[in-house]
Amino acid sequence: MRQVLQLLILSLFTGSIGTAQDLANKIPEKALAVASIKSDQLFQLFPIAEFNNSALGQRLLGDFSKRTGGNYKSIEDAGINLSSTIYYYYQKTDSISYNCLLIPLSDARKLETLFNDTTRAKIKQQGGTKFLTTSGKNLIMWNNEMLYVVHGSVSSYFFNDSLTAARYGIRHLSYNDDYYDEPVIDSTTATEDATEVNVDTSAANIAIEAPEPEETVSDIPPPVEETAYTRAQKEQEARQDSIAATWMVAYALDILDKSNPSILNNPAYLRSVDKEALGSFWMEDFQRIYSSYLPYNYLKYTNMLKGYGSINARLYMDKEHMRITGEMALDEDKADAYRKIYNKKLNKKFLKYIKSDSLIGFMSYAFDTESYLKELPKIFSQTYGSFSEEIDLSGDLLSLMLDEKAIARVVKGDALILMTNLTARESTYTTYVYDENYERKDTVQTKMETLPDILCMFSSDDTHLIEKLLKYGISKHKVHFENNVYSLYHSTKNPFNLHVLIKDGIVFMGTSLTDIEQINAGTYKGNLNKQQKDLLLKNNMTMFFSPKNLHNKMPVTEIGNMSETAGKLLGNSGNVYLKSSGIKGNYISAELIADVPNNQENALKYFFSLFNDATKPQ
Repeated sequence: MRQVLQLLILSLFTGSIGTAQDLANKIPEKALAVASIKSDQLFQLFPIAEFNNSALGQRLLGDFSKRTGGNYKSIEDAGINLSSTIYYYYQKTDSISYNCLLIPLSDARKLETLFNDTTRAKIKQQGGTKFLTTSGKNLIMWNNEMLYVVHGSVSSYFFNDSLTAARYGIRHLSYNDDYYDEPVIDSTTATEDATEVNVDTSAANIAIEAPEPEETVSDIPPPVEETAYTRAQKEQEARQDSIAATWMVAYALDILDKSNPSILNNPAYLRSVDKEALGSFWMEDFQRIYSSYLPYNYLKYTNMLKGYGSINARLYMDKEHMRITGEMALDEDKADAYRKIYNKKLNKKFLKYIKSDSLIGFMSYAFDTESYLKELPKIFSQTYGSFSEEIDLSGDLLSLMLDEKAIARVVKGDALILMTNLTARESTYTTYVYDENYERKDTVQTKMETLPDILCMFSSDDTHLIEKLLKYGISKHKVHFENNVYSLYHSTKNPFNLHVLIKDGIVFMGTSLTDIEQINAGTYKGNLNKQQKDLLLKNNMTMFFSPKNLHNKMPVTEIGNMSETAGKLLGNSGNVYLKSSGIKGNYISAELIADVPNNQENALKYFFSLFNDATKPQ
């Protein structure tokens, strides 16, 4: 397994968009998920020579040299083609799941030097193809053009059926059984019946055995007496490993040697491909994936995610930003519903309460409450289609009980949450002590805590219900009212003081009494910058976080308690943004952006520096 992990790490830095050896056509058309990485773009941002000398590169090359007895100076010595794209994909059948990695090779002989002598002795060969079955249900197979790494996981449900289990020599164990007369597995039957490919493994003349565990050095505990039951359990596990190994070899040979319908026939996958992206990810629609994991007796719930289509994401890195864009497809009914729900913009009055120069972070959202309440029964009906009558009845009852327009006047559906400061506060908590007679007594003590100052606001055209709730709190002596401000003070259960103000059609809630009083008096001064203004007004959902402002706002005592690494990470990190502009066509999209600080050359080197700082010994 260690060898597989090392190949995975190495492969992240060894692929590109070259068409001469693009392996996308080897990915089966029925793959459920596909990811790719283009290392020509990686190496433009982080040259090979610099990577070799980096902490990660030195660690990787040093481990290869130590384990194989070689002297690796560069990742180019691994025999991997540095001008091709690396692919990962996932495929599932009723019997086994495959996690697969496709890595183009420039020199297969160099690749084989990565294995030590003991491992090389276990390599099997069929024609120009070599393979190695390792512990942990892993298979490594390669020829002169490509390396193929597969991890297989047998479905837990596949052998639940007694006839299927008996056919493959699997027994359902019980303490009352006799375990000394075990049936013999027919691996030929397993290969023919449990895979979606037809491969003549008998012609290959390859004997597949249960993978041997890798040798490890450890403190061995005293031996525990093995019962007949535990011995039989181990035999069953070994038998399943042997079946999985047989299936994986047949599957991998078919991928390497044949031209089957590929993922390139799938328009949804092709939408995820962008030549400018450093990496990409695509996943089949939620409904298909969800249904594939359900046992037969749960098929009545198969519409749970109906209407949610495929997902794709792309990674971009340049000198100024790291960006991840993503989108999810919706069917026509879902898209129509969400289009109505997201037909809303943030209240512009919120903007004058934002102080961009010192703000730690914010989150905003805007959706139409009335449309949401009207569309909710339809969404439920699509989700729980097998209970259509019950859902329709529930939807009618919900519409009868709720006045969508009235609720939308109380809570219009837009809100802004600001993290404005960090403040050290004295808080109380309940604990216990023992007296001289060793009897436990509850006691209330105090401590200093650093807590965030939060300012929330949401739009309301009808605040009567909110005011009634607050006045009810006053009558119960839980809420204090003074100068238009309602205050709920902290307790052992609530560490915050919460202050509420209703003004100009906005309900304000904040932990800082000073902020609320300034808003009430009209003296609160904001200083919103253009970038954050555009972010808030052009999107239905946003998030913003400034690690540097968080670090600057921390009390001196809190900074003193932080590790040097954590302080450096916060102080040197750029701002992070998340935004979603709602529905475009039949897709709902989102974008994550991380700014690169001015003292960093580009996004990739910036994140490498963060990684080095985070992993540096204290």
